[in-house]
Order: sequence, then structure tokens, then C-alpha cells
Amino acid sequence: MHRKMTLLVLIMILLTACTAKAPDVQDVWEPYIGTCVGDNGNVSAVANNVLDLGDTIDHFDLRGEVLHIIYRSDNESLKKWFDTARTMKETIIYNAMMAAVFVPNAYGYAFSIDDVLFEVTREALITEMSALFETIPQENEFFDKAIVSKFLQLQEHEIRKYAKDITYQKSFFSKFPLSKIEK
Repeated sequence: MHRKMTLLVLIMILLTACTAKAPDVQDVWEPYIGTCVGDNGNVSAVANNVLDLGDTIDHFDLRGEVLHIIYRSDNESLKKWFDTARTMKETIIYNAMMAAVFVPNAYGYAFSIDDVLFEVTREALITEMSALFETIPQENEFFDKAIVSKFLQLQEHEIRKYAKDITYQKSFFSKFPLSKIEK
């Protein structure tokens, strides 16, 4: 009897897990689509909730309408970023592309991690992304929640795949190199 009951509970758990729906991109990210550089609250929410390693952000700077995210340089944060060079590069690519999707009126995007700086103009990044994603929104379409949600549902996993691909990382950083920050 005990075995039958255990088997029944196991089957119920499996059925529930298999039918549970993952949160929809719309539900999780929709409030942040079309965030403007001047909207500090939503820019902060995008940085903390959409971008990878948001928990290591120290602050952000919006001068010159460039979204510049500065990450903490404490040992715990640096360990997350510099666990491997690939982790840092993967995160920068993913975060740059996602920032371009969510903060469409920025002139550029920058990330500072310890003594490493990454900077790219929006125009250059969107050109790069357009070569990868045929369905990327165009100009003002980045402010349309339905269009951006559909793009993210179709392409967010591809953005992550490109970010993880070592060959793509080499290509990306040959076009948009990392630089050292003089301290």
C-alpha cells in the first residue's frame, strides 16, 4: 500500500511539473519594454531584473544619454564576473543586446567591471543585431510592447546562445573591443 501511495504521489508531482507553464516573457519583462534613458526607476529595474548579474550592479550613469552600468568591485562580485573570461564576455554580450532592446532611446551602452570597460553605440549594436535577427524591431517599434514581446519570445534564447558561443564572442569583441580603465 505504501509503495502504491508513493507511486501515486510521484506521478502527481511529475504531471504537475510537466503541465506547469513557465512565466511568459510578457509577464516578466513587459513593464520594462520601451524604457527611456531619463526614467531612472525603470532603467534601474531593467538593469537589476533583465540583465544578467544585476545583483552585482553598483550604480548606473545616464550622462550623454548613454546607459553606463558600473558593477561593484568587491571580491564576491568580481568572482561572479571573472570566474572565467567567457563568463564576462558572455554577460557583456547578453546585457548589451538586452539593454538595446529595453532602453531604445539610449545613444549607447557601456559596462564597467573592475578595470574593464565595454562601450558601443546603439547604432552599431543594432546593426550587429540586425545581421543576426531578421525579426528585430525597427526604430520606434522598440517602444511597442506587443512587437518587442514577440521578438523576445522568439529570440531571447538565441541572444543567449550567441552570447555563449566562443566563435561569436571573438567576432563580437573584434568589432567592439574591451578596454582597460586606468585607475
